Amino acid sequence: MKSLKSVFKFWQEIIFIVSTGSLLIGSTRGVINSQSMDIWDILLVCWVLPLFICLIGQFFWKKKSLAIILSVPLGLSSVITIFMALYGIFNSPSYITESIAMLIIGTVLVLVALKMPFKYDVNKVHMES
Repeated sequence: MKSLKSVFKFWQEIIFIVSTGSLLIGSTRGVINSQSMDIWDILLVCWVLPLFICLIGQFFWKKKSLAIILSVPLGLSSVITIFMALYGIFNSPSYITESIAMLIIGTVLVLVALKMPFKYDVNKVHMES
């Protein structure tokens, strides 16, 4: 039970791991189905894969500095998701349901990214390690 509580302490990282992992899986499926990889797929992988690796590493390192560094690109990516959703809402009425879902997800991810570094108390983390 104690290990379950320690995992839930990193709920922000878990949310981002699930969302970035889903993005990587979706990108991989698209590349496999089309049997080609364009520059946007390469840029997506180059942007998301290091974030994914650092998020997994955060479970082991438990560093406030890494959380602060990760919160910046994760927050920016979430803001881009919000802008994409707003673009979809105003310009694609046939995809309004998906755009609203993207808007909600992007808003939640921005809040999670902003809250992620504040759970680290330097003295408390070093005592538990």
